[in-house]
Amino acid sequence: MTDARAARSADAEPAADEHDASPDDGRSLRRERNVAAVIDAVLQMFDDETLTPTIDQAAAMSGLSLRSVYRYFPTPESLIQAAIDEVWRRGTAAAHLTSIGEGEFEDRLQDFAEMRIRLYERVGPGFRAGRLHAPQSVEIRDDLERTRRTLTDQFERQFRREIDALPNDVRTARRTTADIMSQLEVIDGLRRTRRLTVRESIDVIADAIRMALRS
Repeated sequence: MTDARAARSADAEPAADEHDASPDDGRSLRRERNVAAVIDAVLQMFDDETLTPTIDQAAAMSGLSLRSVYRYFPTPESLIQAAIDEVWRRGTAAAHLTSIGEGEFEDRLQDFAEMRIRLYERVGPGFRAGRLHAPQSVEIRDDLERTRRTLTDQFERQFRREIDALPNDVRTARRTTADIMSQLEVIDGLRRTRRLTVRESIDVIADAIRMALRS
């Protein structure tokens, strides 16, 4: 904004005095801070592998009263749903690819594999919590399915040239194989079951996609 525009804006809309704030504004800000504190507490429990946190635990960790937490989250399910929603919101930046589908294959491949591991490291605990609670929650199941479809779409956009170049009789099988190998379920297995390092996991994903799309 230029100085002239800023001056006109200031003339047209004088700054509100702090005493003009209504009591409702203060209550709204307090509620936002308290809700954020509770969700942060649940995310910390996810990080600690407490994937089924209780409202009592959330209250104790956030420093709020049990009554206050129940006011914001009347059931454990609503608390877990809100925390998982926040996991996906925070993971958005980690899933970003610059110039998707552009550049040489090996450059796109490395960028993609590194991004998927970066995303997993950001959302892994919340993802595991989501899988645990999905059988009892339609909303969480829908969240996981939307995420899977979004990641599949991203994969296909990044490697559209290679997918289109595959012979018709193997295209579906190879495209599906490469996509599955970069989904969060598989990465969770690489990191936690196989106990691979970040670098090793990146290499496995890149090698699997390379073999499926270019061999």
